[in-house]
Amino acid sequence: MSTVEEFFFDLPKENREICERLRAIILSVAPQFEEKFLYGVPYYFRHRPVTCIWPAGVWGGPKRGVFIGFCRGNLLSNEQGIIEMGNRKRFGLIRFYHVKEIKEEHLLEILHEAIMVDEEVAREKKKRKGNKSKTGKL
Repeated sequence: MSTVEEFFFDLPKENREICERLRAIILSVAPQFEEKFLYGVPYYFRHRPVTCIWPAGVWGGPKRGVFIGFCRGNLLSNEQGIIEMGNRKRFGLIRFYHVKEIKEEHLLEILHEAIMVDEEVAREKKKRKGNKSKTGKL
């Protein structure tokens, strides 16, 4: 599979519409996201993986519909009350069964927060790395 478009093309129509809409929203928030396949689905990276789109039928995905996953869902406020954590320690998700269920304003808020969390985690990691090199410990 060479492109995300090709990946989406082979999906059932309803799932394809959800995936295409989620991708458009993700890229509208951060056009600089690096889009790569990880675990067979598209992930969106800045410093680390931030989010992904995981349709039904792909290993580990939902039985129906599509979910958008947040790699550091445990660090998000979830003020909207729509991120499911289940038994997972880090990975939060939102499930969609129809494109009409996507509430763009909620998703935009969550994506902006996920990007801020990614920035903060990267800053902290860089700060720790800098402190280790100052003390001579690598």
